[in-house]
Amino acid sequence: MSDGSLAYAVTSLFDRMDIFILIFVRLIGFFLLLPIIAGNNIPNQVKVTLAVFTAFIIFTTNKVTTVQYYDSIFGYGMLIAQELVVGLTLAFAAYAIFSIVYFAGQLIDYQIGFSMLSVLDPVSQIQVPITGNLIYYVMMMLLVQIGGLHVLIYVIATSYDILPIGSAVLVNNADITNSLLHLLSQYFSLGAQIAMPIAGTIVVIDFMLGIMVKAAPQMNVFVIGMPIKVFIGLGILWIITPVFSSVFDSLFKLTQSTMAEFMRVMSP
Repeated sequence: MSDGSLAYAVTSLFDRMDIFILIFVRLIGFFLLLPIIAGNNIPNQVKVTLAVFTAFIIFTTNKVTTVQYYDSIFGYGMLIAQELVVGLTLAFAAYAIFSIVYFAGQLIDYQIGFSMLSVLDPVSQIQVPITGNLIYYVMMMLLVQIGGLHVLIYVIATSYDILPIGSAVLVNNADITNSLLHLLSQYFSLGAQIAMPIAGTIVVIDFMLGIMVKAAPQMNVFVIGMPIKVFIGLGILWIITPVFSSVFDSLFKLTQSTMAEFMRVMSP
């Protein structure tokens, strides 16, 4: 960008500061829940800086030229709240999809005996299963490796073409409720599918141990069964590790389609 173009962009920024703030608000809401960036592991200063620079880039592309709202502080404040909800909703779609592995990890840990072990999730501030946390960070490393974070930021940038500022329909919108219910059903069904190789095997082992107890009542199944389930569960987890790339590919595609679906149902 030449000095003349930069000076024009800065001048235009001050002349249309209300539009820039609205772009920034949607982006800051998006970065608050976006995987990798969300949570206490990334300083708030970094999130705000990233939102400012991204907002400036979108502003200079003239994706948003005019905004209509009631010419009052209340009208502008309502528009700011609306844009914040839009950003949070789109980021929630991405976070919910990748959080499916937490549910899968909970099922796995319950079966192999790790249900008492948990770690703190920096985003939701709740205890999450240790196996799910391991798979989640594998997903995040793959997301960084393929440049998926850039794709998600590109999606929020294109949202201004599909969902212009001030056009989101958030109240009395049955389509949003249906989309959330569909996302919830996918959360449980996909989580169960991811956990099935390990959880299903452990169920078979429990069934076999039950038969052994009936055949030899003097056998202490708790002493024998627990180590067997731990070793077999961890062994299967190690064997299916290469499959995580396929799991990530499916989750990443689902994330993009879910974000696009939420933009569609919020559009007028």
